[in-house]
Amino acid sequence: MLLAVLCLCFFSSTACYHLTPESEEHSTTLDYLRTTNKTVNALLEGKLEVKCVACEVFVETLQILVQLNASSSEIVSLITKACIILKIEDERVCSYITEEFRDEFVTVLFRLILHPTWLCYAAIGPSCGEPPDIFTFWNVTIPGNKPTGEPLVRPKDGLPTLKVVQLSDVHIDLQYTPGSVKKCGEPLCCRDGKGLKDDEAGFWGSMNAPCDIPLRTYKNALEFISQQIKPEVIFWTGDIPAHDVWKQSRADQLQHIQVTADLMSQYFPDTRVYPSLGNHESSPVDSFPPPGVTTDHLSNNWLNNFVQKVWSRWLPPESLSTIGYAGYYAVQYSERLRIISLNTQYCDNLNFWLYLNNRDPANMLAWLVAELSWAEGAGVKVVILGHIPTGRSDCMKAFSWNYYRIIDRFESTVVGQYMGHTHQDHFSMMYSEEPDHHPTAFQFISPSLTTYSNLRPSIRVYTLDGIHRKSTFRPLKSETWLLDLDRANEKNETVWELEYDSQSAYNMTWLVPDTMHQLYKTFQQDRGFFEKTFWKFKFHDQPNMPCDDNCYRNNLCEMITGRSRDPNICKDISLDKQEEFFLRHNMC
Repeated sequence: MLLAVLCLCFFSSTACYHLTPESEEHSTTLDYLRTTNKTVNALLEGKLEVKCVACEVFVETLQILVQLNASSSEIVSLITKACIILKIEDERVCSYITEEFRDEFVTVLFRLILHPTWLCYAAIGPSCGEPPDIFTFWNVTIPGNKPTGEPLVRPKDGLPTLKVVQLSDVHIDLQYTPGSVKKCGEPLCCRDGKGLKDDEAGFWGSMNAPCDIPLRTYKNALEFISQQIKPEVIFWTGDIPAHDVWKQSRADQLQHIQVTADLMSQYFPDTRVYPSLGNHESSPVDSFPPPGVTTDHLSNNWLNNFVQKVWSRWLPPESLSTIGYAGYYAVQYSERLRIISLNTQYCDNLNFWLYLNNRDPANMLAWLVAELSWAEGAGVKVVILGHIPTGRSDCMKAFSWNYYRIIDRFESTVVGQYMGHTHQDHFSMMYSEEPDHHPTAFQFISPSLTTYSNLRPSIRVYTLDGIHRKSTFRPLKSETWLLDLDRANEKNETVWELEYDSQSAYNMTWLVPDTMHQLYKTFQQDRGFFEKTFWKFKFHDQPNMPCDDNCYRNNLCEMITGRSRDPNICKDISLDKQEEFFLRHNMC
């Protein structure tokens, strides 16, 4: 009954303004309506879009339901109605996805007063305003006495090298069906129905559609890598399941992890593989409660324990305890190189658990500081793997700024950072705070193997300075390889083509903070060069994608934004607002 009254108020506000506060419940409802009236006035004055106003009304109604001790069924029902009415997804997807998130969202909702602007920002986008900074900033303890860095000198040609493949955002769809509809109106297609000639899912994958790739395309990529690239190391930086986030189960996620890991082992029985968790590995998506959440239907023990077992084929026993604890680990690759894999979902701004407490979840950053301190003392270099790039708005500010400080402090120890998540091909710079603001590090952000959305399947290859007495373990060259999907679908011929390599495209003899900063400066000074190279490569030369002035400035800003939500970082390129550019792309 309460839900009906509140919904009636939403669709017929004049009827609500004449309610008599005969009870505490009605009084609370009237208070809510007075608040809502301010939102309606903002709409009439042209300050907000209709969709944003409707969203805020729904969120405020949720708050009232919580205050009145409404049942979880009433809350979920209202969320479903909001999803349908606001046309966030179609009715079927809305119904499934609210049930998918039911336990997590209701648990968090009853412990937290939601900010309507944040939730609407998350659900609809930046057109509904910036999310409020509702968290108290915190600092992880970092030891002082930063050593004076020695100038980096490129290794001489002829020294040993190390070939590394980074595979990211594979997003395998085990239900992918060739010939099905590829533009179905839902978040993931290429599964059902019979597509027409121009709307038919291809055998090897589909472009210009919200579709992931079939398992055969993943197998073909592994076959190509094993036969042609022949890497000594594979960095596997997360996001294995498909984008059907509205109807995934824990069993679905585990099946995807198991199947893809078994194939990886089959094609690379003797290759070292270092995986990381992505935000899509959990069910619901983005749900990574900290270790303190132990209730079975809420805890992430089911995922951490499973990947601990699956990854044990590649990792030594001493690295496994932290995986079972919270999905991160460190492992010694060689006497002078250590690999650290972070669970970057502990900075994911769509991980609702962090809105209860986001202070260094699972003590991961404190652990990272301890690992880097040990490595520094032992003269060991460190490579960091993760999924979500820490400079993007997807990553919460306090985590991002602390991580930035850690990298600054240990710039002589951390020799590489390899991320994914955006599905695009780009990089993100990091700089020192004092005294000279010099480049300290950068993150490679690898393109995706999945086509989602409208991207050719991609593989990233690095040549690192290899194992020798004075090795830097820094990257000497990067390459991006693409599958010719049109040829594969039309002729059933799978050909992987070299899109570009950093030496030929950028005339760079190695990839270190100073040279990457100089590349950024070149893009800043020569827009034509930016468009012929970086912009072309970022989306694999998609047709009809011009980059206007705002796009150009946004891309320049993104290159130097290694710290999330820093309003001062792009002043030099006249960027007033980062807008939607820095949000996750679709459902990455």
